[in-house]
This record gives sequence, structure tokens and C-alpha cells, in this order.
Amino acid sequence: MTLMRFMSGVLLICALAVTSANAAKKADKPARPAEPMAQDTSLNNVKEAPAAPSLACEGSFAKDATHAKLVTEFGTKHVAFKDVEVTSGVLTKATVIFDDDPTRRLVIYWKDDKTRSRPASIVVEAPSTWTGPGGVRNGLWLKDLEKLNGDAFSVTGFGGIGGGEASKLGGPFVNLPGDCTLTIRFEPGIARPLPPRFASVTGDQLIVSKNLILRRVRPQVSQWSVNYR
Repeated sequence: MTLMRFMSGVLLICALAVTSANAAKKADKPARPAEPMAQDTSLNNVKEAPAAPSLACEGSFAKDATHAKLVTEFGTKHVAFKDVEVTSGVLTKATVIFDDDPTRRLVIYWKDDKTRSRPASIVVEAPSTWTGPGGVRNGLWLKDLEKLNGDAFSVTGFGGIGGGEASKLGGPFVNLPGDCTLTIRFEPGIARPLPPRFASVTGDQLIVSKNLILRRVRPQVSQWSVNYR
């Protein structure tokens, strides 16, 4: 019995030693960097906003659209021709629909500002909830757009000019009726600017939408536009 107790004690001491060693190894292992907190952006409220109608390069927004026609369609109090900021500190004249309602706001840029005719592009920026060609809308996750597209696509690295823009789209996003093209832009859902460890998805480069690092920044559609040829 004494020998058995002695052996049991030895085994217990060994087990405790192994457990302590494993704990020490875990303590020495560098902790994985914490994921940045998701930002409280306008995208967070897109899903709760009331649904807006769809937009295509036809009907009220066809190539022959004019400011006057839009006033007739949406009413004088909902249509304004005003200065709009296109980049930091740079203003240009454009027609704005529902300027007082961010969930329905549209901006139409004209090829002919004097007659306010021949649309150049229509821009829909979050939190505006209009749905566009192929089902695109603000607030869509990267994987959601992949499903609509039917395959992977590419995204320009974040942080530079044109950052977050989708390219190499197919399916319902090409050969659009009305002779126009579609531009879709993403923003990171975790932090802006992105922390240094996400450098592989920033800068002037194309990143495939299946990229795991890209997915970790939780990109969401923040702006889309139709552009007239």
C-alpha cells in the first residue's frame, strides 16, 4: 500500500508539472491582436430604414432625363439644383432628389449643366436605400454581393483614390439596359483608416473578394452609381 501511495504521489506531481509547463507556454505565446470595434456609421441603420424604390437607367432616369422632368415626377419641393461636394472642398452643381431625407436621397450630375439635361451619373450614398441594377444597395456585405454577382470579383485596396471600388463584376451588373454602367464602392466595417496589420488590403492594388483578410475588415457597400455613356 505504501508503494502504491508513493507511486500515486509521483504521478500527481508529474501531472501538475506538465500542466504548469503548458500554462507557461500559453502565457509566453503572444496574444492575437483584438479585432477593432465596428464603427457606428450610417451603414448600421440601412437595414432599419424604410425601403425605397428601385432605380435603373430607364423611365424617370433614362438617358433623356432632365431636371424639369424630375420636378414633374417627384414634385418641386423634393427636387433641387444646388452645390454638391464631390471631394473634400470641391463643389459642383447637381440635381438632388429628397435632399431632406437621407434614406431616399439621390444626386444626379448632368453632362449639360446649363440645360440640366443628359445625365452623366446618378449617385446613391449610404444611408440612402434605393435598390439598383442587379439588386445592389447600400449596406450589402461583400459575400452578399458575391451571391448577386454569381461569382467572385475584385476590390481596389482601401485608403487611396478609388479605394474599395468593385471591379470585374459580371452577371446582372454588366450589359445594363439603358446604355449605362454600374459603379459599386465598399467601406471597411471595422475601422477607418484600417489598422496597419490590414496593409495587405490597402493601397493601389486589386484584391479578390474571396481574400480572407479582406473579409475580416467586413466591407459593406457604402455607395453605388449608374453612369451614362
